[in-house]
Amino acid sequence: MKVIVPLFLLLTVLGVGQLHAADFKRGDVNEDGTFDLADGVTMLQYMFSGGVGYCEDAYDYDDDGVVNLADAIGGFSYLFLSGPAPAEPFAVCGSDPVADNLGCESYAGCSLGGALQGLDQATFDSFLRGRDLMHKKFSPEEGLGPYYNAVSCVACHSTPEAGGSSPIYRNFFFAAVGAPGSQAPIWDPDDVPSIVMPSYTVPGAGSGGRPSIPESSQVGGLQVTVAQRNAPPQFGVGLFELISNAEIFSNSDPDDLDGDGISGRYNSDAMGNIGRFGFKSQANFLEAFLRGALNNQMGITTDPFQGSGGIVSSAMMQVGAGPDDSTFDQDAVADPEMPISDLGDIVTFSKFLAPAPRKPMGSEEVLGETLFFQMNCVSCHVPNLESSVGPVNAYTDLLLHDMGPELADGISQGFPQFSVISPLVTSDEFRTQPLWGVRLHGPWLHDGRADTMQDAILMHGGEGQQSRDAYDALTPSEQDAVIRFLEAI
Repeated sequence: MKVIVPLFLLLTVLGVGQLHAADFKRGDVNEDGTFDLADGVTMLQYMFSGGVGYCEDAYDYDDDGVVNLADAIGGFSYLFLSGPAPAEPFAVCGSDPVADNLGCESYAGCSLGGALQGLDQATFDSFLRGRDLMHKKFSPEEGLGPYYNAVSCVACHSTPEAGGSSPIYRNFFFAAVGAPGSQAPIWDPDDVPSIVMPSYTVPGAGSGGRPSIPESSQVGGLQVTVAQRNAPPQFGVGLFELISNAEIFSNSDPDDLDGDGISGRYNSDAMGNIGRFGFKSQANFLEAFLRGALNNQMGITTDPFQGSGGIVSSAMMQVGAGPDDSTFDQDAVADPEMPISDLGDIVTFSKFLAPAPRKPMGSEEVLGETLFFQMNCVSCHVPNLESSVGPVNAYTDLLLHDMGPELADGISQGFPQFSVISPLVTSDEFRTQPLWGVRLHGPWLHDGRADTMQDAILMHGGEGQQSRDAYDALTPSEQDAVIRFLEAI
């Protein structure tokens, strides 16, 4: 079974329709999924400082049809004085039960998790089954283990909706031995298929319990490298498969021939397939990326779609397999442990999961966008890339960039584009993180070390240093405008 959707069905993709575009949670005015002090502050800014009301219904705490000081007072009373809760919908997403002059054209907190527009019924049904499988908790009898980090996909891709990123406590570890470019798993590959370190083991399985990271910085005279990862969000990433190699090449400048300090280069696998997925752009097809995660994070083995060409290798994709080979493990459950039909549904969910909707742009957001361009952030965070279905407004170039020694993790994956000024390893390079929906992806950066978007900006080094310094030189109000712009896209 191979997931194929006719191109004409995707021509409305970039209109990005959501399943519940008008639903909202009352009181959650900053649309982060919770009602807390930040919402009260945002409400006051909206009423008294010209802030943009993205969903006015959410501001109408008492549902009387107007947004006024009584709504802010009601919110603070609930938070700190045990006052009454907001009018419904509050606990769960829903529409306004009272017709009034307010509205809610877009509310990201309740719109996420929907499918791209234009899918036929069979594909949409597969998408819904895939979303259910994201929540499925696997058991050892179904193939979980022998080593694993989670029992379900949504355990890591949970924030703020299935397919999102994860809280920092869900970070996982890489542990590799050898010099960058020739790194290998520390453990027996018959037990652990990759450099992903498992946190748990099924009782009685494996060869004597969970592997541990060596206390020494060297094993057998070879360097040990350990790094963390925070789960990347999946919203909209299926569109990256529709971006041509030529479009990615058009932004690469591995030797910085234009002298702007930006030397982005593409990553690829051993077969020359150009990477699009993962923090190091190390995966070239969604199927390969997902099969790797299933095997490494949960110990779930799969067969590939016949002829899919999804290159999966231990060094590049963190899963041991060839172009059309099965993954396997050493537990008592026969391989493959996931039916090809279930794998197809999970791939369909990830391939057609819609991006987060943009928020309306007010004057402050427009100023932030202007500053974003002036600081040359767009050299890497390219606002849109052309695809076979139109522009993909993801704010990425899908290229690798040197982010400086502070962010370097020592992990090398894939075969990066040749450069006379950079080594052929990715130890200090990362793919430009897409910024669409970035407000929903905290914590930020590859290992979740940044608590805020401003922290993430100020941690940029290497090729991002000039833009970072330009941001640091802005006035506080200008910095706020940049953040407001990022929160809107």
